[in-house]
Order: sequence, then C-alpha cells, then structure tokens
Amino acid sequence: MARKTQSEILNDVLTELQEIKRGLPNGEIVLIQKSLEDLEEGQKSLKSEIRTIQKRLFNPDSGLIVEVNKNTEFKDENQQKLKAMDNLLSWKSNVTKALWVIYSAIIGVIIKLLFWN
Repeated sequence: MARKTQSEILNDVLTELQEIKRGLPNGEIVLIQKSLEDLEEGQKSLKSEIRTIQKRLFNPDSGLIVEVNKNTEFKDENQQKLKAMDNLLSWKSNVTKALWVIYSAIIGVIIKLLFWN
C-alpha cells in the first residue's frame, strides 16, 4: 500500500465533505423542526382538554359521575313508588271488571222483574 500525500488526503476529505453536503436535506430540517413544534403544541392543547374533561367528569359537586349516582339513587328511591302505582292500576282494573259484572247482573234482574213478572 502506497502512502498518500497530504494533498491527496485533503482532496479525499474535500470530496467526502462535498458528498456529505450533497446528502444534507435542503430545508427539510427546518420543516421537521416546525412539525415537531406543532406536534408539541397540539399535545399541550390535548393535555389541557383532557384535564378539562377530567374536571367535568370527576368534579365532586357537579361532575358527571356524581350526576349518574344521583340519578341511580333517585331511580332506586322511586322504584317502590312505581311498584305501588302498578299495583294500584291493577287493582283499579280488577275493580272495574267486577263492577261491570255487578252492573250487568243488576240490569238483568231489573229487566227480568219488568218483563217476566
């Protein structure tokens, strides 16, 4: 292997530097940096929106979970009243049927007394 002179080494270094310069992206680094900054800003706004949603969900005074629990409690309290109302409507229906039977019997007795006496 022959030894290279300093001028040959410098020429090799210059050609390598030119290759490196040719391979560098023109303006792409700035675009990549801008897109990363935009991504970071979007991530920050997303975090703040998530915090807002968490506050709305988990607020101990008026959060969604509290409201759902209140609705469930209200439903459980009124379930007994609804059952009582259903029983009352069923009783009313049965009484109405019985009264129709009694009215029919009374009308039948009156007609028999008037026409077959």
